[in-house]
Amino acid sequence: MDIFTDPLRVLDPILIAPYRWIQEPLIGWLLGTFILSLWASLLGSLTLALAYRVNRVYVKKVLTKTGYYHEQSLNAKAAGDEEAYKKINSLANEEFGRSFFLLMAMGMASLWPAFFAAAWLHERFGNMSFLILPDWAGGYHFNFIGPFVGLYLLARFVSSRLKKFIVKIFRSKPASFPPPGVRPSSGT
Repeated sequence: MDIFTDPLRVLDPILIAPYRWIQEPLIGWLLGTFILSLWASLLGSLTLALAYRVNRVYVKKVLTKTGYYHEQSLNAKAAGDEEAYKKINSLANEEFGRSFFLLMAMGMASLWPAFFAAAWLHERFGNMSFLILPDWAGGYHFNFIGPFVGLYLLARFVSSRLKKFIVKIFRSKPASFPPPGVRPSSGT
């Protein structure tokens, strides 16, 4: 039992389905890889949301401390107290580093599905290559990773736009209707 490839084999029928929607092999591969990238992007976003949800109190505490020390260092600088400024600014830099790496780690948590998808692509299409230059010009080929990375970046862009659109729809003000039994005025 291999802990890396066994889950890939279990999910293979689901992951391969979009590749078979179109009969043209190249277009089917591109569409399937784009949909795989969308799934990876969605799962990564859900992972990031979960990580934030679990750590929201700590994240808020660290960001609040960062802002507090930054404000205090600016106040000390404005007051002309150079020694206090340096000490408080040192604390502010330490908190900034803590918040920076905390947010970076949470952001990296959203990328694990892309590596999972790349592992599945390697299992399924590891021997496939794309010809970039003809043989007379050097015969340069590259494997599935190049197109996958491009399609994954496109999927992240598309999913971020879709998220903004969906949030906008759900946060929009609902139409106001009069309560039951009250007739709207006709304006005349």
